[in-house]
Amino acid sequence: MAPPSPVRDEVRLLFSTPDRHVWSIDELQQVVSASLGGADYSSVFRAVAGMQREGLVDRIDLGDGKAHFELREDHHEHIRCDSCGRVVGVPGCILENATSAVESDTGFTITSHQLLFSGICPDCSATAHN
Repeated sequence: MAPPSPVRDEVRLLFSTPDRHVWSIDELQQVVSASLGGADYSSVFRAVAGMQREGLVDRIDLGDGKAHFELREDHHEHIRCDSCGRVVGVPGCILENATSAVESDTGFTITSHQLLFSGICPDCSATAHN
């Protein structure tokens, strides 16, 4: 087990806060650095990589070329606001029933999938209509 680390502790704490679903390494580094008075990118990256190895977080592709991570939970899809970038988990797996059809049509054995919806969140929609 790794020795105690304020950066690792802070990263774990951030992943457990309910007001944020998905984090990039850059976002984590900014918040951890502000909280601790400094933290380098590599320390935050190592903390997240360790959590991923331990099976605590999953890497999520949001189509922006950055690595994003979330706490490991039951599999679910995501939706991202085109206006503000907010990301929310969609309850359940929408593609669960499609898996057997894809396997049948392609001969592949499905091991995982990711689906990202995009749209306008309620807050941005309300702002646009005012």
